[in-house]
Amino acid sequence: MPTPNSSVVRTLQICAALADEQPAGVRELARITGQPRSTVQRALESLEAAGWATREEGRWSLTLVPTAIGLKAGSVGNLREAARPAMLRLLEHSDESVRLWVPDQRRAVLIESYDGRRPVRYVSPPLGESLPLHAGAGGKAILAALLVDDVEAYLVGALERLTGQTLTEPKRLRADLKLTRERGFAVTDGEARDDIGGVAAAVTDPTGRPVAALSLALPMHRVTPELVSEYGAHVMAEAAALTRQLGG
Repeated sequence: MPTPNSSVVRTLQICAALADEQPAGVRELARITGQPRSTVQRALESLEAAGWATREEGRWSLTLVPTAIGLKAGSVGNLREAARPAMLRLLEHSDESVRLWVPDQRRAVLIESYDGRRPVRYVSPPLGESLPLHAGAGGKAILAALLVDDVEAYLVGALERLTGQTLTEPKRLRADLKLTRERGFAVTDGEARDDIGGVAAAVTDPTGRPVAALSLALPMHRVTPELVSEYGAHVMAEAAALTRQLGG
């Protein structure tokens, strides 16, 4: 069996650390990975030469090249294909922005989106963008579908505040997640962005673990209780259908 190229392995480990910590400096990445600063610097320069990383004022970030590759790979690519019909049905029904999120540790990552055609609409961020699980309907739908112990482990960490409406108090977030489970879908009211509301429902695998969330996002001036109920029911139905399609 061929011996793995150790420098390639180290570079990929540094790339993974950068994905979690970006933007980050060489010293910070060296501490996290346990690699010498010279090794980290060479790895980052190699990633930069390949178009995978970029630097600004001494801080490094990944480009969208790794995201583009990841979106074509394995289960993520299959999930995007499987979810497309459900997303297009939601788009046809609402003419609002439809998004597909997947969990990645403490964050929800956007892997597919379709924007509505209304003159005033929410334009989705680039694929690969992420939000904390507690901020936004998609992340909260995923968080609510986790086991209680996993939710409590999440609450031990710091809860980042993105807007004045972000739920950063564990007691309030627990109550919101309980309501999400009872209702069947999550609701956001300007918690990730001040001017954006939305609904989302989790997609689960055969073990009941959340693997994704379908969401609808729309400007806050169009959000009404009636529309939240209507869109929530449709998102929940499509997420349930996708869950069944995936064997859940």
